[in-house]
Amino acid sequence: MENYKKGAALSVAATVAGKVFSFISSLLLAFYFGATVKTDIYFYLILICAVITGWLSSINVSLVLPEFMHQREKSLNSAFNLANCFLYIYAAAALIFCTAAYFFPAQILGFISAFSPAETAQAGNLMFLSCVYFFSYFIMSYLISLSESFRLFGIYFLTPLNTLLPLLALLAFKNLEAMFLGYISAYWIQILFCLYILRRKTGWIFKPGRPELNRKFLLNFAYSQPSAFAWAAVLYAPIFMISSTQAGMVSAVNYSRMLSDSPTDILTSKVNNVAKVKFTCEAAKNQFEQMAQTIIKTDKFNMLLLVPFCVFTCMFAEDIIIMFFKRGGFTLQDAHNTAKFLAMLIMAVPFIGLNNNISNTFAALRIIKEITPRYLVLALVFTAFFIAGVKYYGAYAYPVLFLAMYAVMTLMNIITLRRFAPFIPYGRHIFWVIKMITVSFLCAAAAKAIFAFYEGNVFIKIFINGSFFVAVNAAVLYWAGELSGFKKLMGAKWKFR
Repeated sequence: MENYKKGAALSVAATVAGKVFSFISSLLLAFYFGATVKTDIYFYLILICAVITGWLSSINVSLVLPEFMHQREKSLNSAFNLANCFLYIYAAAALIFCTAAYFFPAQILGFISAFSPAETAQAGNLMFLSCVYFFSYFIMSYLISLSESFRLFGIYFLTPLNTLLPLLALLAFKNLEAMFLGYISAYWIQILFCLYILRRKTGWIFKPGRPELNRKFLLNFAYSQPSAFAWAAVLYAPIFMISSTQAGMVSAVNYSRMLSDSPTDILTSKVNNVAKVKFTCEAAKNQFEQMAQTIIKTDKFNMLLLVPFCVFTCMFAEDIIIMFFKRGGFTLQDAHNTAKFLAMLIMAVPFIGLNNNISNTFAALRIIKEITPRYLVLALVFTAFFIAGVKYYGAYAYPVLFLAMYAVMTLMNIITLRRFAPFIPYGRHIFWVIKMITVSFLCAAAAKAIFAFYEGNVFIKIFINGSFFVAVNAAVLYWAGELSGFKKLMGAKWKFR
């Protein structure tokens, strides 16, 4: 367990460093460019790449990696053949699609977005670079997942490059194309390092071989893809619809996502990625009691840190956006637009963390085929909601439906767990999460009411409200005994009471 804790700590620390550079980049983007048509196209491409990455990564997280770890228990060469097969498939797809994007950039951008022909004609370089950016990131993520399965957590030292190199490129050239080149350079440094460390530490031979694809894997693969594609459509549909609205709205979505995605990027995804290696190993050995403990402990650790942060950000969204972004080309109206998105998107973060952990649980238990139909229906329903909501109620319907979608998904996941993994006491756990959210909202509301008289400097306003919120929230958690529980999760030596 100690190795997993160190891996999680290293992952989080490296991501925090990277997020510092990312945050500086966000401030510079807002200052240099504000929210314009060109930033809309740049951010649109970034968001679409994230949607497609989420879809295709489900193949790795839910199918390839668990099967790889199960095969590794029997034969290392068989596991290597499986991983190599998918690596070469991804490389071939990258070559085909990047070539198409090079020769037909405006046509492809016009097909995947609702921007006007005049706008897409001026963004050919961005389209091609975004395609290279996407495949570089996807292959890097695949190799990092394989490295994590061998507990080679030293790869996390390179994570800050993902945001440092784009920042340096932006400072040097002050254009959006340079940002893409910075990202691509960082990803390829990590791709090469992963190949090196896998070869050196595991004896990996990157020679194509015939993989052993058993019937259960093939059935899970076939059943999972309609659902995975449908969930990609759920996330893609509202962004496509928003691209047809007024200029600056896609940028507002992205600026808010930069903040709302930070807790997931810094904490939940990193902790969950390390924890999934542990409970996937436990599932492979049929150690279900230990697996349940790992899952609940991981969730509690995430929620104790996430919930207070997300609730405070929701309650003071506009002040936070003004404090960070309102300068240079970023206007007060841009701040209002961004804050409306942020307030809802940030409250989806705890539910995203819960759902990611549950999805990893389903993958570890290899029950993809059994659960696919219900998630396919849910995805289709919310795709329709997103299209109708943005069309008739405007762009601000998107964050409301986004939060509702993850809340409903959490409820469905709990029901599914009770059927397929009854040994995990998730019902009691979700009531604990609801209690945490309620307490944090009451503390934030109290801070806002008590200090409502102060409308001076926004930095001082956030500091006063934030200090009061943290103090009161910590006192309530201490009184409820939750801080002692947090100490146990951290394995710390300090004491309470």
